[in-house]
Amino acid sequence: MGIEPEQAAQLEYILGYVPVGVAILDATSLHFRYANPYLLSLLEEPWRYQGVVGHRVDEVIPTEVYTAALPLLQQVASTGQRIQYSEVPYEGFLETRGRTYWRISIEHSPILATYAAPLAEPGTQQPLLVTIEDVTDSVRSRLHLNAIHHISSAIANASALPLVLDRILQALQEMVGSRRCAVFLTDNSTANNESRLLGDEEAQYAMPNAPLTATVAAQKNVHPRSQDWHPLINEQLLLGRVMRERRTLIITDTSTHPEIVLPYLDDHGEARRPGSVLCVPIFEPYSVDNENLSRAHSRKKVGKHHTNAVLGTIEVYHIRARSFPEEEVKLLERFSQQAGLAIHNARLFRSIDRLARVASRNAHQKENVMQAIPDGVVIFDPRWRVADANHAARKLFGWTDKVIGMTIMQAMRHSPAKLLPGEGVLHDPDPIAELERRSLVGQTDEVKMIGADGQSYTMRRSYTPIRDDLGDIFAFIIIYHDMTREAAARERIEAEVIVRTAELAQRNEALQLAKAAQELTSARMELLLERLPSGVMLISAEDNTITLINRRAIQLLQSMGLSLEPLDDLDEAARNAIGMDCLALLNGTTLYGASGTVVPYEARPFYRALTKGEACEAELHTAATDGQALYVLFNAAPLRAPDGTIMSVILVMHETTTIKALERAREDFFTTMAHELKTPLANIRAHVSALLARDLEWSGEEQHDFLQTADEQVERLVGMVNHFLDASRVEAGALRLEREPILLPEMIEDLQDRLEALISSSKRQLQVVLPPQLPAVVGDYELIISVLTNLLSNAFRYAPEGDTVRLEIEPIFSTQDQSPMGVTLSVIDRGPGLSEEQQQALFTRFSTFAAMHRPAMDRPGQPTAERRRGTARWSPATGLGLYISRGIIEAHGSKLIVKSSPGQGATFAFTLPVFTGTQEQSHQATIPYNKGH
Repeated sequence: MGIEPEQAAQLEYILGYVPVGVAILDATSLHFRYANPYLLSLLEEPWRYQGVVGHRVDEVIPTEVYTAALPLLQQVASTGQRIQYSEVPYEGFLETRGRTYWRISIEHSPILATYAAPLAEPGTQQPLLVTIEDVTDSVRSRLHLNAIHHISSAIANASALPLVLDRILQALQEMVGSRRCAVFLTDNSTANNESRLLGDEEAQYAMPNAPLTATVAAQKNVHPRSQDWHPLINEQLLLGRVMRERRTLIITDTSTHPEIVLPYLDDHGEARRPGSVLCVPIFEPYSVDNENLSRAHSRKKVGKHHTNAVLGTIEVYHIRARSFPEEEVKLLERFSQQAGLAIHNARLFRSIDRLARVASRNAHQKENVMQAIPDGVVIFDPRWRVADANHAARKLFGWTDKVIGMTIMQAMRHSPAKLLPGEGVLHDPDPIAELERRSLVGQTDEVKMIGADGQSYTMRRSYTPIRDDLGDIFAFIIIYHDMTREAAARERIEAEVIVRTAELAQRNEALQLAKAAQELTSARMELLLERLPSGVMLISAEDNTITLINRRAIQLLQSMGLSLEPLDDLDEAARNAIGMDCLALLNGTTLYGASGTVVPYEARPFYRALTKGEACEAELHTAATDGQALYVLFNAAPLRAPDGTIMSVILVMHETTTIKALERAREDFFTTMAHELKTPLANIRAHVSALLARDLEWSGEEQHDFLQTADEQVERLVGMVNHFLDASRVEAGALRLEREPILLPEMIEDLQDRLEALISSSKRQLQVVLPPQLPAVVGDYELIISVLTNLLSNAFRYAPEGDTVRLEIEPIFSTQDQSPMGVTLSVIDRGPGLSEEQQQALFTRFSTFAAMHRPAMDRPGQPTAERRRGTARWSPATGLGLYISRGIIEAHGSKLIVKSSPGQGATFAFTLPVFTGTQEQSHQATIPYNKGH
């Protein structure tokens, strides 16, 4: 099938105007059979103006193009299959158009065979149809859009500047074939804006007084020796010229400008100076302040004249001298705007976290700063979704990374921590609106909650919005602060402020306040000396006179018999003692040591400190004015001058009479305890040894008596040990109560049964006074029984023989309520009574009152040995019974009260609360009680 001449003419007409290169080649010899005008316009001289028909392909096209095309032509000629490439890059027009892109197809064309028949050799194959279409504009547009997309997406990153610059250079290489290029930035281009945002003080550090230099921020095929290059910015550097002229610079032949310093290019490993260079300035997109920003918008409307600062340059290099197409210049200028935006965004990202200056300088430190904050910090996005939480907040709420992205309500539901009812904003009908309101006003509130660890917390919660440079809120922060730590910190700060204020006041008014400060110090010293429980004397070493003495020292010296007048006015006596000769004053007293021998004056601490310079102490005693022994601990120490000489001696006297009495009481207690424990142990051993003797034979009744006696002694021993243990529990506060409702009539009946042996052997009577109706009380049954047993046992010991001991029980009513609020139990005897001094020592643990005033074993009315042995509750007086009883009553929330006077007997009473629980109704009963009345 061929083409008619008329059709051929039409086809040739069409091919002459179509913007697509068309060539028909001989499939065997690869000679041109046809080439349309558009294809000829793409060829180099002289083929552009003379015909190519009849010439071989390798004669017409460049060698590198022929080398790449030959295999493809041969493949189509041999297989007959069509080959098409959509975007083939070509750099043959770099000087005029840069890198171009072509759509190329190669195929057999039987239709055009007759059209090219005049040149066809007989018997040849069908010709090859080659079409070449310029798709540079569409490819560049797509690449440009992709580059803009990637650059714009990268700009949104806080650390996007290196990536953006690298992508700009990559886009230049892809679009116009700029294989050697670089981006120069001034070293302070990313710091100027931040310096203006910070205060003046920080701006001094951000902009040091140093020469301005440039840095290679990004590069393609720059020689390694120039990659870490930091040249000074001056007229010899393109960046310096651009900063002065504020326009794009094109140097087609750098040999004509030898004074310009350029980076070396990498030419297959060798360093070469560029032959040509295109330098486009990177301008600051707009100023920081709103006024300059509006001016920048106005300038964009008027024209392209830039007045903003130059941040750097984008430079494209070629090894050979050549020109640069206008398309490449325009493309580079558009990319310079993207670079300016990237630099500006880098500035903005650096200033976002300026409230935490350390974190704002290094984004990687944010997590460390968050974790280092002792308070719980939770960051929310504008929709109140959790963006971040530090370790303290996660520990408080028990959160994991799963809460990131949850709303505050969802995050709290996933937390084991619980806000107490009525606490917090989450119970509000519209919690989001309330949260925003609190944040905008900077509100602070307190919230009670149970943390994830189960502990109760009272937290101070503060709300803060975070705004950007334009004033828009992009985050919210809630800080949870422990009020206890904050209060302590606030007190420390306030105390520090007070101290600093006092120091400044003293420095400003040193002369005026010196006298007042001295007087205040003296007054405080006098007050301290007056309140000290120890006597203090300061004696001058020069003349042995008293220069300082307090009230307590006067009291002790008067108690030792020294005449310091007046005796009824200690302050006046202290003033009169100033100036007295201390040696003469103390030499008249007789003091005894621990062994009871008289301590000579030369061996006393005061004299040794005054004459020998020794710091020493000694505990001495003497007879007080009332005849009692007075124990005093003397401490003396010399006060030396800088040259070592003794200036004065300080003597401290502390009375230890009470301590000595307590030590003696404790010794007596342990002696009594050892003696009392020894007796039952000896009895047990004697009876057991008798039973174990092989040479003695005992009847069954005798053996039973021995074992019964040993058992009684063991029970007695156990009772004594229990007394000691109860005393220890009372002293340690470890007494445990088993509270229960108690019916007093039943308890009194049980008490009488337990004391029956003691009552019958003491030759005294027990009278119990009970009202007709009594409510149940609350207490530990056995412990209350033990208290009553102890009180009644003491009453039976000290009551006269044949007398009656009374146990009175009386309900107590409040003034407004008719039902009783408590019941008072009183034990009354008519014994010898107690003085005030004896009452004060009665309840002490190591009191020897019981031992010293214990009735003699032969006193009439004391239990006989036989009756004592049969009484399990009986134990000798150890001085612990009342101490333990008081501890038991105080553990019940009451007090053991004693009322007595010498010769008038004694009354011991305590009160128990009324049982008000549900069991009270079942136990409330009126029980007539006749036994013992």
